[in-house]
Amino acid sequence: MSSLPPGVALAPKRQRGRDRVAAILEAATALFAEKSYEAATMTEVALRSGTAIGSLYRFFPTKEVLAVALLERYGERLLHALDRLIDRDPPLSVADAAAGLLEIVRCLRTERSVVLSLIDSGIAWQAGTGTLRTALIGRMGGLLSRLGGSPGAHDERAVILLHLVKAIFALPQDGPGPQSAGDVEAEAVLRLYLEHSARSAPHG
Repeated sequence: MSSLPPGVALAPKRQRGRDRVAAILEAATALFAEKSYEAATMTEVALRSGTAIGSLYRFFPTKEVLAVALLERYGERLLHALDRLIDRDPPLSVADAAAGLLEIVRCLRTERSVVLSLIDSGIAWQAGTGTLRTALIGRMGGLLSRLGGSPGAHDERAVILLHLVKAIFALPQDGPGPQSAGDVEAEAVLRLYLEHSARSAPHG
């Protein structure tokens, strides 16, 4: 039995446990997207993930703890994906950067919609959206630097780029193919803004 207090997720030490937690989080994301956080039950999460209900509660004592874990995982995944794009071996072109940002959006779009619904439901996230936003602006500035934009510490271009990415996250998917018409247009907009930012002098 775990001696962790209620409200704290258990971090597995073995790979098998980490794989189980990953399966639980994937199942919860799918269920929350399909039914909403409020409507989905822990029993359904256990069934969808192929996990015994006792094991589920051992890792996540409450549904709210599970929701917080989803919030934290989203932030980690998003920042890690941006770091990989920024650190890509040179040369990194504007087209590469635009395509890379769009791929991040496509991979995390469903997860982000669930995260927003969790925040709207009042789930308390210790790290907070403000902390994540600050980190994201820093990553956007780092990407602009890779492209030659040399943004200042508080450059508005990094903020605008973040808002562009957020707007693309919110675009509806209008086709069964791997890339919707909206995504094609979004990539073109990103490329144009990145080209502009790379040419502009910093204002920060």
